Amino acid sequence: MFDWLGSIKLHERSSARVVLSLARGTRLVGWALVVGSLPLVYIAWSLSTWLLLVPGLIAALGLMLATLQRVFVFDREAGVLEIEQGVLGWRQRATIPLFHLRAVVIVARERRGLIASLFAPGGYLAYLDRRVGEAIYLDESRRCAALLPMAEAIADLAELRLEYDAMSRVAGDH
Repeated sequence: MFDWLGSIKLHERSSARVVLSLARGTRLVGWALVVGSLPLVYIAWSLSTWLLLVPGLIAALGLMLATLQRVFVFDREAGVLEIEQGVLGWRQRATIPLFHLRAVVIVARERRGLIASLFAPGGYLAYLDRRVGEAIYLDESRRCAALLPMAEAIADLAELRLEYDAMSRVAGDH
């Protein structure tokens, strides 16, 4: 239901650069949660400080979503992948040479129980497989069609293999 929230979109594609970043909807939902919860925070504050917990958590979640940042810049000329991630003003940056990447992988995720599927529904997962180190998570979606253009753009620019595994679904999916 909310799998589009926090999803990565292809923002720029040229023969020299591919830029992926969070969809604008994530920030808009975050700010809407903050603005929408402020009246509830005021009402709860006037009644009881214990009632402040739920609208306060909603406002905090909204602020985290509004300030969430994920940007992937694949630069062929420089030969690097630059990753910038951050939340609430704290930023983390990494630069990875493109030759450290082995493949762009899209794999079907297994479905879980009813409660777990609300938070992590079955679908597809896209990541960068590295020669050295852990894989770099890109995005996930219920439909492969949402991930494929992004994966193809990365594979074309960085001259990586595109591995697509649609057959790893669990037995209950017939």
